[in-house]
Amino acid sequence: MGFISSSTKDEGGVTVSVPFAVSVPFEKVKKAFARILEELEKNRQYLNDLDAPIGDSDHGESVTNAFRKVKEAVDQHPEGDRDIGKLLQEVGKSIIFSGGAAMGPLYGTAFMDAGKVVSGKTELTPQDVVAMWEAFGGGIARRGQAKVGEKTMYDTIYPMVESLKKSLTAGESFEAMLKKAIEEARRGMESTRDMLSLRGRSSRLGERSIGHIDPGAASSFIVVKTFLETLLEG
Repeated sequence: MGFISSSTKDEGGVTVSVPFAVSVPFEKVKKAFARILEELEKNRQYLNDLDAPIGDSDHGESVTNAFRKVKEAVDQHPEGDRDIGKLLQEVGKSIIFSGGAAMGPLYGTAFMDAGKVVSGKTELTPQDVVAMWEAFGGGIARRGQAKVGEKTMYDTIYPMVESLKKSLTAGESFEAMLKKAIEEARRGMESTRDMLSLRGRSSRLGERSIGHIDPGAASSFIVVKTFLETLLEG
């Protein structure tokens, strides 16, 4: 995969950027899901611990089990079928049927919506990557009736998507775009520590929910970070 570079060209005394073409192949998207499972396995207890003060202490188990099903679906994807949109929709269906409580329908809907916007594509341009994640965020917002500031996974996803869109509009390199998006996702996740929970089981705690990072925001950060970092690999 070739990245957009920051090379320049002089045109009439004016220096302008000349981006190289970039594309993300099917194999790299497939690889990203294997990496996500690896990272969730490593952080399973951490996510359970985050869930302990405000939930059932099982978020790490639930999300890891869901992405084990994802790995199975990805591994069973028909050989020779390189449709990234179809792969993402299979990922979404596998999560929905994983039995992952409230998390399952949210992730599942998000990946299915993401798959729809890149249907038929065997490689992704930067524009496709942005459209994919914008649809992903839209799926979470729609299915979960989520808004920023409610101490949910959407607080990780929304600023990440906005960062991607801003970088694309500004003509930044693919590498810079993804790195900035990761940092915005991290900032969004960490912002949930000071929020009052307004959704789910933790909302019953009222003021006691303040002071804890939302486990869903943390797991979605791991998913986003790992996916985008995989795209950055040469």
